[in-house]
Amino acid sequence: MKILVTGGAGYIGSHTCVELIKVGHEVVVVDNLCNSSLESIKRVEGLTGCNITFHKVDVRHKAALTQVFEECSIDGVIHFAGLKAVGESVEKPIEYYDTNVSGTFVLTEVMRDFNCKTFVFSSSATVYGDPHTVPIKEEFPLSVTNPYGRSKLMIEEFLQDVFAADDSWHIALL
Repeated sequence: MKILVTGGAGYIGSHTCVELIKVGHEVVVVDNLCNSSLESIKRVEGLTGCNITFHKVDVRHKAALTQVFEECSIDGVIHFAGLKAVGESVEKPIEYYDTNVSGTFVLTEVMRDFNCKTFVFSSSATVYGDPHTVPIKEEFPLSVTNPYGRSKLMIEEFLQDVFAADDSWHIALL
């Protein structure tokens, strides 16, 4: 499969690229490099011996993302792109909702336009708020305490609605 990894130049995204390549998938990376580096892509290429198709694209930019889908024939998406600092999210909630939530809306819209309906979303343990015990279990109640966590929970709920409306989607929430 050809997998689009958004935020693929970041720490978790680049490690995921290595593992995808190890099991035989072709990887395409989209990243705006706001909190990552092209050095990660070079290291993935060095570790795997494969050239990575990289596009410096922000997932909020529909035209640029559409061009990636047109050029690459994407089979599925693993979505890591987003802002990720709890403290900063309190200081800059507009930026967090715009990047994380709006970016996911645009991404899924483009995916739908290309009938690409396999989607893995990297959420966060912050959707559980301040849990009473650890480790956190998936059945724990959802309760967010900051804009970052709330943006992740909003995306989870949005993706559940997407699936409820069209069960041909294959969606996993990490």
